[in-house]
Amino acid sequence: SATPRKDCPRPMSGILDTLPRLVTARPVLTIAALLVITVGLAWGATLRLPPTEGADTAFLPADHPIVLAQAEIDELFADTGDVRVASLVFRGDPLSPGGLAQISGLLDAIASDPAVSGALAPTDAIISPTQVFAAVLRTQDFGSVPQAQIDALLQAPELQPALSVLTGIDVDGGPVAVAHVRLTDTGDERVDAAEWRIDELADASSGPARASSISPAVLEDEYKRATEEGMQQLAGIALLLVAALLLLFTRSIADVLLTLAGLTISILWVVGAEGWLGPDGLGLIGPPSSLTSIVPIIMISLTVDYAIQTISHYREQRLEGENVQTAIRQGVRNVSVPLTLAAVTTIVSLLANRFSPIGVLGDFGVVAGLGVGLSLIVMLTLIPAGRILIDRRRERRGTLKPPRPISTALPGVPKAAESLGSWVTRRPMPYIVGVLLATAALGYAATGLAFEFSIRDVLPRGGGIVADLDTLDAAVGGSSELGSILIEAEATEIRTLLNLDDLAAAFADESRRPDAAAGPISGSYEQSLLDWTQDSGEPGDKYDADLAALFSAASVGVQLDPATMQQIIDRLLELEPDLSHFLANDPNGVDTILLQVPLFTDSPARSGAVQEQVEALWQGDDSKVTATSSAIDAIAVTDQITEGQTGAISTTVAVALGVLSIFFWITVRQPALGIVAVGPIVLVLICVLGTMALLGIPYSLITSIITALSIGIGVDYTIHIIHRYREEFTRLRNPEAAAVRTLATTGSALLGSALTTAVGFGVLIASPIKASADFGLTATITIVYSLVVSVLMVLPAMVIWGAYQNMRIRASLARFWEELDDTIEAVHRRHEQGESS
Repeated sequence: SATPRKDCPRPMSGILDTLPRLVTARPVLTIAALLVITVGLAWGATLRLPPTEGADTAFLPADHPIVLAQAEIDELFADTGDVRVASLVFRGDPLSPGGLAQISGLLDAIASDPAVSGALAPTDAIISPTQVFAAVLRTQDFGSVPQAQIDALLQAPELQPALSVLTGIDVDGGPVAVAHVRLTDTGDERVDAAEWRIDELADASSGPARASSISPAVLEDEYKRATEEGMQQLAGIALLLVAALLLLFTRSIADVLLTLAGLTISILWVVGAEGWLGPDGLGLIGPPSSLTSIVPIIMISLTVDYAIQTISHYREQRLEGENVQTAIRQGVRNVSVPLTLAAVTTIVSLLANRFSPIGVLGDFGVVAGLGVGLSLIVMLTLIPAGRILIDRRRERRGTLKPPRPISTALPGVPKAAESLGSWVTRRPMPYIVGVLLATAALGYAATGLAFEFSIRDVLPRGGGIVADLDTLDAAVGGSSELGSILIEAEATEIRTLLNLDDLAAAFADESRRPDAAAGPISGSYEQSLLDWTQDSGEPGDKYDADLAALFSAASVGVQLDPATMQQIIDRLLELEPDLSHFLANDPNGVDTILLQVPLFTDSPARSGAVQEQVEALWQGDDSKVTATSSAIDAIAVTDQITEGQTGAISTTVAVALGVLSIFFWITVRQPALGIVAVGPIVLVLICVLGTMALLGIPYSLITSIITALSIGIGVDYTIHIIHRYREEFTRLRNPEAAAVRTLATTGSALLGSALTTAVGFGVLIASPIKASADFGLTATITIVYSLVVSVLMVLPAMVIWGAYQNMRIRASLARFWEELDDTIEAVHRRHEQGESS
């Protein structure tokens, strides 16, 4: 049979000869070496950290304004800047005397609990509707308050601004009350312990209301369980389904077990490698994330093709009469070229993510690329070694049966593939035009692709946390968190005070505040100054006559006196040390002011507009004001994905094209085959993005990796078709017949690869995490498009290539005969001249 030996340079040919010889010469040693490596790499799993969330400032570029602002907050306002909010949701009958008493009792228990009290924020630690009622009713004994009085207060217009963000109606029409506990983020386990203690106290609370809590620690735990446990279950299901398909195509228990063993070893290798490379290992990558958690499923889906192709080529050699050892060696040698080429292209495409400004995408590229490479090594060693141990013994005993070709695994597929190959090669234009028209239509649809990230994307669908978030959306406009607004401005200037006053007034006005703002500014330097310099006449007023007089002297005329204002600030810091939580006074430089506001987290669109809306309200220098919160950080991550999309796609395509073109130039001096391999995949990528837009699947942190995987998935099919066509063309020298034969012989193997890959990715559709489910659906669509486009576009292109090769041969032969004729005539002339002389 024809082999690619003559097309390969000597070093590559030597490598292709050496690998199968090393594997098959001592198969027991090969398997032993694999086991030793498995133990060494798997040990790294003990160093693997729990998964971390993707929407964090750690995943933004170091020079991003939010990162710089957060670093300044951490440095100047360590006790205030990082505040985490635990929200308590009360359903049932919370706005009754008993319900309000239950809320008050729970909050008292929380505030006095040793695990929580030390972590409470220094200002406004607890915000609750009971505070509003207690202030108006002047009592803490809610059990004795008549229901009619409570109902009257709920309807009081003057209380609506305060109660609207703390009470509301649930999705089922029932009343809801919300309270917030603000905790100082200490950066260690203390704040997590406080949030867990709040959750425990809420669960234990009894009364007419059902209490539950939402906090970063609770969300993170829900996310981790969904990511780790959910993905492990899905990986197990994927293995079972892939095993069933392998059995259908190979009809061999031994091949199925060898493939499953190879997949298991590969997953152990990459999970361990992730630990060795992680923060507790070499520190080359960050902790696991929602992206790296799906790498095992990606490996199962992509690399099972390596096993199918290896088994298929081995059986073909056996059917041609080779003995077991020769068939294994020749089969591995033949399949190594397309598999290695596909794997290298996929790896390089995945590693292109390393240049992403988002760290988690770069880490995913490293882990996924490593997984593909390790899987290739395992499949090209374990399956040949295992197969030779099983079959050589049977061969010696004379009990080895003829193999069943993969191409006949599904009845009717070879004949259908042959017919399709005939149609595509004889009348290619209708198919090519159809693909181009569909690509143009879906490309237009892709312009409407949404780019977003939501916390719900990484939480289990239908879980209690999502139900609480839905309740907060319905009752008070969404779950809230404490956002920060960092302002760099001179505190002693009149313009700064006026701007702060305007900003505070805007946030206090529900019609003017930013859409994501859940209430007024909760604390600021300007408010503190007014408290101490204006006499409200209320009991407990902070008014200080001396300070008021000093401020009056400083504000004579239209400007403040900087020296006097500096004295006022110094005096304010003495009277109210907590002011340092909101003002970093630098007498020799620019001051820094921190404002804290409650922000809704339910809508990415609203969160994304906060910065722009704050800049519109701030009358000073826009470049000196920065809004930050977890929701805003998530939007910033999404924006980074959006901004880098074109560059990422272009880089991925360029890298794949470069790798394949160089390979085909080195091996057969035909770099144009790289375009044949990659060109159709560009069409696939456009179609996938358009389909995502039509199905309402957003381009998010997780689905964004489809740009690299589209190359990895699609190029596998195009390379196999190109490689197989060249083999058949070498035999037949007939371009059309070679195309028909290519699809007839490799059709079932390609279909088997597509089905197993689709099943592997398809199980993600059942993922409890919406983003993973979206990715699974997108990847499955990509597989279908890749297979269809590869057949409809690559085969006609290869027919043209074959016709061109024949034309070159005919031209070479024509030149050869002309040169031969000229040579013969020259000989005759010399002979005649010799006789004449």
